[in-house]
Amino acid sequence: MDIPNIFLKNIEIAGKHLGLSAIDIDNLLIKHHLKYSSLKKKVSLEAAYYISRIFNRAIEDFIDDNFQPFELNTVSIETQQYIQQKSTNEKTKVISSFINAYVIIIIKNFPKGTQFVNSDIIPKLPPVLNLETSIDWTSGLLKGLVNNTSTFRKSENDKDPRNRGEAIYELNMEVPEHTIMKAIKKVDAQWLKEFEENLKDFDGEEA
Repeated sequence: MDIPNIFLKNIEIAGKHLGLSAIDIDNLLIKHHLKYSSLKKKVSLEAAYYISRIFNRAIEDFIDDNFQPFELNTVSIETQQYIQQKSTNEKTKVISSFINAYVIIIIKNFPKGTQFVNSDIIPKLPPVLNLETSIDWTSGLLKGLVNNTSTFRKSENDKDPRNRGEAIYELNMEVPEHTIMKAIKKVDAQWLKEFEENLKDFDGEEA
C-alpha cells in the first residue's frame, strides 16, 4: 500500500467535496508554515497531521482505499468559517459582474446628459442586487458611460449638515446598442420582461 499517495489522493477528494482547492488548503496551513500544493508523492508526518486537522480528522482517516469525504458540519470550525467566507466572496464577485448588466437595462433609455444618484437606480434592481449600497461606474459594461459631477444630492429628510449627500452622476452618452445587447444576454429574462412592461405602463401614465 502506497500510504503517502493514498493519503494525498483522499485529501484531494475531501477538499473537492467541500469546494476547497489546493490554494485554499495552503491558506488554511499558513500558520503552520506548510504548503499542501507543493506536495507530490511524499508527505511528512507533521504535514499530514495538520492537513488532517483541517478536516477535523486523524491521519488514519485518510488512509483508506474506500475513502468517503466528510460533510461541512463535521470539519473544523476554522475550515467551516473559511468556506463560508469564500462563498460570500464568490457571491460578491458574481453580483459585481451581473449588477452592471441590470444597471445598463435601467439606464438604456436615458438621454445623454441625464443626471442621477445611485439611489435612483438601486431600488429598481432585482432582489438581492437591490440591497447593494453602491455601483461601480468605472468597470465592465458601465465603464466610460458616466461622469461624476463632483456635486451631491441630499434626501429631503436628511437634516444632518455633516452629510453632503449622494454623488450625482451624469450620462455622457446614450448607452450604445451593442452594450445593451450584451446586458440583455446577462440579465434574467423574466425580470427584463417585467421591467419593460412596467416601463411601458409608466410611460402610458405620463402621457
